[in-house]
Amino acid sequence: MRSLKHESSKLDVIIDTKPLVKLFAQEEGWRAVQAILSEVESEELKAGISVVTLTEVYYKYLQEGRPDLAETRIRQLRYAFYLRKIAVNEDVAVKAGDFKGKYKVPIADALIAASAYIEGATVISDDPHFKQIREIQTFTETEFSGR
Repeated sequence: MRSLKHESSKLDVIIDTKPLVKLFAQEEGWRAVQAILSEVESEELKAGISVVTLTEVYYKYLQEGRPDLAETRIRQLRYAFYLRKIAVNEDVAVKAGDFKGKYKVPIADALIAASAYIEGATVISDDPHFKQIREIQTFTETEFSGR
């Protein structure tokens, strides 16, 4: 039986860019990311990514001189229908400005954190910038999968 939380449209978690890159590259922690995504696919967990993550992933592979891989990874994320893509709307934009001003975090992280804040979701990331933002809860992929 699903909990009431799963019946709402709110997300449980927002997955940051770093865990997805770990998964793609099979870097340390990738199995924990895979386990989280398995929970999402089986509808035990509601998850999403900020559209900003699409920007970061695309940019990362272009910087590495891999436009082919940039296209492939974006296509994989776009067609991961079990991950809701969260747009930057006015509420997210304003909250991101608040986080950027208070905590001096990069704008991409502020936008992702603001998306989590608006959704009432936990951020999955090992990026220390998210731990600075007191208004959101953050776990590394390993901490979250071991809960």
